[in-house]
Amino acid sequence: MFYQSYFANPDGLLWVYDRKHQSFMELHPLVICYEKDLYTVKPDGKPRDTRVETKVMGLVDGVGSRGIREFHANKPNRQAEEAVAFFTAFQYMRVPTMRRDISETYARSIEEFSRIAFATVERARHVIEQHARHTGELIIVTPESMVEAVQQKQINVVATEVPFLENMLHLSAKLSRLFLDLDWEILTASKDTGFILCDCPVVTVPPRGCKDVGFLVPGSAKYFPLTRDLCLRLGEPGKNRRYRKVDRESVRIINQNIAVNSERFIMGPSKAQLENVIERSGSGEMQSAPRLAIETIQSDDDGSLQKFSAMPRGYFYPKDGSLSAP
Repeated sequence: MFYQSYFANPDGLLWVYDRKHQSFMELHPLVICYEKDLYTVKPDGKPRDTRVETKVMGLVDGVGSRGIREFHANKPNRQAEEAVAFFTAFQYMRVPTMRRDISETYARSIEEFSRIAFATVERARHVIEQHARHTGELIIVTPESMVEAVQQKQINVVATEVPFLENMLHLSAKLSRLFLDLDWEILTASKDTGFILCDCPVVTVPPRGCKDVGFLVPGSAKYFPLTRDLCLRLGEPGKNRRYRKVDRESVRIINQNIAVNSERFIMGPSKAQLENVIERSGSGEMQSAPRLAIETIQSDDDGSLQKFSAMPRGYFYPKDGSLSAP
């Protein structure tokens, strides 16, 4: 993949740390973080649809490549900004971690709907009849059996790939516009160091002591490493644009935030640098805490209120006591 090649060593390879197996490998960018059929639609009894992979993602990577190339050549412009914002949004949404969280969100929501819709035989009959009217499909089950199946938790709800793909396409467009409305800094690393990347490369660091996590939380820093030498930092709402050179310590702090935000894989051209970052950030093992918390606030036979929260990760800040990350 073109993006990972911007972080490769002189041999064109990347060192990859696997948090699950706690092991290092030196690999070609084309085989790193590759998951077959991640964007493939798999309808029952029909051929697989690979258009999202072959057409949409090909477009996304092409746009991202052009935008990053302009910033790498120190030739920023509006078109390059739009391209990088578009690519950054997809890099946030397209990862397996997001697929898991979206699928779990949909499954839990459907479970709650089913619990309410099939709380009584009368409701079950209404749902079945309504489905038949709207779709023309008859459900060959009795209302009584559906109530029993739901109440006895005999139905296992599993979301298909469709909710993930629909949300990825829809929300990436919205996030792209949001990113363009934030202040931009292109952080430049000194020659004796450089930025790493991971399998969840868009990293949000809230201000020190803040428990809320989000792109619009005041004082938060949003990082997306563009190349070994450059890292996009999104700040507050605004139109400021500038390059800023950062020292070795700032690069180290940013890299620690990237490493701890990873799901499983941490990557860079130097094994020694990765070892140092992993040790400092405590990223040697997989994190047991979920990234998404789903909490039922209120629930009865007539309704349900659920809360979906992004869970804080580990965060790192300057030693001088600054509230914000570098």
